[in-house]
Amino acid sequence: MPIKIKIADTTSLIDESFRLRYKVFVEQEGYIEPNSQQRVFDRFDAFPTTFNLVSMLDNVAVGAFRLAIDSSQGLPADSYYDFRQHIPIGSVLMHGGMFCIDREYRSSGMAMGLILMASYLAMTKGVTHVVAPINPAIGNMLKRIGFKQVADEFMDPQVNISVLPLILDVSEVKDFFLNFIRQNELHDFLCDYQRWFYKAGETIISSGTKGDAAFVIIEGVAQVKLPNTDTVVATVEEGGMLGELALITDEPRSADVIAKQDVVVMVINKEVFLHRFMNSPEHALKLLKLLGNRTQGMLKQLQLKDGLGS
Repeated sequence: MPIKIKIADTTSLIDESFRLRYKVFVEQEGYIEPNSQQRVFDRFDAFPTTFNLVSMLDNVAVGAFRLAIDSSQGLPADSYYDFRQHIPIGSVLMHGGMFCIDREYRSSGMAMGLILMASYLAMTKGVTHVVAPINPAIGNMLKRIGFKQVADEFMDPQVNISVLPLILDVSEVKDFFLNFIRQNELHDFLCDYQRWFYKAGETIISSGTKGDAAFVIIEGVAQVKLPNTDTVVATVEEGGMLGELALITDEPRSADVIAKQDVVVMVINKEVFLHRFMNSPEHALKLLKLLGNRTQGMLKQLQLKDGLGS
């Protein structure tokens, strides 16, 4: 089963993120005192400008990251550090915090997936800068994608742990996928904010199943195979799209897609896909260009196989 990163958009998923915070911050790390509710939350969790990203495995939350866009109520960080002194006037700020991953599932890939998804959400919401009072243990990871340290470490008075103050200029994010969607202007197609992780050998798409989503490969390589065979008809790499034809034709999936190596994909929901395709000629043309590029790639691969076989 793939690990799926998405926005907690139901009451049960939001509650899962609160429970995970308790498990990590109270039970595993001892940062916060226990409470009878066995959940960790504050007033910012009630605001419509707050989003919770969750990493799900078999319908259980194993990672979470809270993102709060600036409002008249301020940001969570305002109570213990003045990030605003480092931000240009007129900027739109978002606070990244409550970052937690179940100890059993901690890895750089999981952490980076949550952080990059937060950067993508910031970009699509018009945010210019992300402020992050973060655990120093993941400071170097954030710096690799563009976060900059703006002051020395300090102690968080609320939980008495060391904090590293970082700021990200969203326009400077160092990430293949964010650059890809900027270049292709696919923001509106990917508004489900879902990022899925597949291990090498796992099935991404099964032939004969109903197509309810398409995928854009962020990392890794996938192979398209004829059903119930090992015949590879296409290899799809970073920036390639998978499964979109079934959304247009409404026919069952016609091929199997297998992760040749570890693969990360972004999800395009069928409803959003069709709405954008039918109601935005500009977006439709860009999407058709992507489809055409993949079709040409498949034809070239088939021609090469024919040449080798002759």
